[in-house]
Amino acid sequence: GWYIKDNNSTNGVGLNGKEISGSALLHPNDVIRISNTTLIFTGRGLIYNSPDESQASLVVDIKDKTVSGGRLLLKDISAKFSNGDFVLILGGSGAGKTTLIKAILGESRANGKIILNGQDLYQNFKNMKSQIGMVPQFLTLRTNDTVRNTLIDTAAIKMGKKYSKAERLERVEQVLDHVGIKEHADKYIGQLSGGQQKKVSVANQLIGFQKVFICDEPDSGLDAASRMQQMEILKEISQEGKIVMVISHEPDDAVEVINGVRRLLFTKVIVLARSSQDRAGHLAFFGDIDSAMDFFGVSRLQDIMLEINPPTEGGKGRADEYIEKYRRSRGGR
Repeated sequence: GWYIKDNNSTNGVGLNGKEISGSALLHPNDVIRISNTTLIFTGRGLIYNSPDESQASLVVDIKDKTVSGGRLLLKDISAKFSNGDFVLILGGSGAGKTTLIKAILGESRANGKIILNGQDLYQNFKNMKSQIGMVPQFLTLRTNDTVRNTLIDTAAIKMGKKYSKAERLERVEQVLDHVGIKEHADKYIGQLSGGQQKKVSVANQLIGFQKVFICDEPDSGLDAASRMQQMEILKEISQEGKIVMVISHEPDDAVEVINGVRRLLFTKVIVLARSSQDRAGHLAFFGDIDSAMDFFGVSRLQDIMLEINPPTEGGKGRADEYIEKYRRSRGGR
């Protein structure tokens, strides 16, 4: 018969949706996944499939997430995102935003599934972890190195030997130009402004052709103009067929003006609210921006937080009401 063997590869080998260890017997119509490449075993040979790597789909289906001692952090989070989605994540303190991010990244797994392009992230983590990028709130890059050298080092790690040195350098120049920091390429990161450093953080993730980007407050500490510019860059990245998810405390600053009409750049919003009954984060809404406004009866996204936050945080304390309202809107699920 025919076998496939994973010889301690960096990205691992997936067979019919599950990561293999060592070798596995192949049968006709088996689906093999290696990094971003899909292969179909016919029984006599392999059919090679090279999909458009810019496209992405993400399904988040979390039943619950607990920590040691049994404390519940998240419950019943279900959402589906498509390529091109620019997603806002809203939620008050303790609502589970960070927990959700870590579950999607696979850093802290929940009881449920994270499906990226039809593949289960948790079952194929080694193979798929490089497809989701995280842009942290605070700078984690070396401040005593230049922007270009930093991205060259990242390209060597994320693109690897699959690409030649010339191809990696070309990718670095593309990203520098795309994110708008080419003029600062030879400056030390520590010399840049806060907004420019955040652009470098985005570029550092963009190098590796990730399909999903999660950004933790990429607009924090910036003035209104810089916040808008940062969000426009992230919006452009999503329009390349990727999914960009953003935690922001100034969501209404992310607007675009078309023919004199102001429209939010986000295509979707996911709202987490902390239940007073189990103290866990629940889904209070998921959908498009206009539907969210109608659902919460507000005219600004920031006002959603006023509805669901407790009075101790200056809110109206209606989290349970909206959690139940959204549950009923889904047929009680």
